[in-house]
Amino acid sequence: MRVESCVETILNLNQKLGDGKIKPEVIQQFQKLRESLQYVTDETVEEKDIDRIEEATNQLLAEIRVAYEGNEAGFLHEGPTH
Repeated sequence: MRVESCVETILNLNQKLGDGKIKPEVIQQFQKLRESLQYVTDETVEEKDIDRIEEATNQLLAEIRVAYEGNEAGFLHEGPTH
């Protein structure tokens, strides 16, 4: 599921960056979302909502790349963007 990919990307990024780089409240919300996704299928989520989630994930990754420019930012996310 595409939404799961976005959630996992953010949670994996948090681990790579280290504790405190992304607000703990945000990470807690993503962890809750990951748990809730077991009850969701692609058919129950509208395409426009998935697109918004993917865009927000890509925007966050772009902002982090800028913040880590010149600091081996390539290690942050090896997967494809959507």
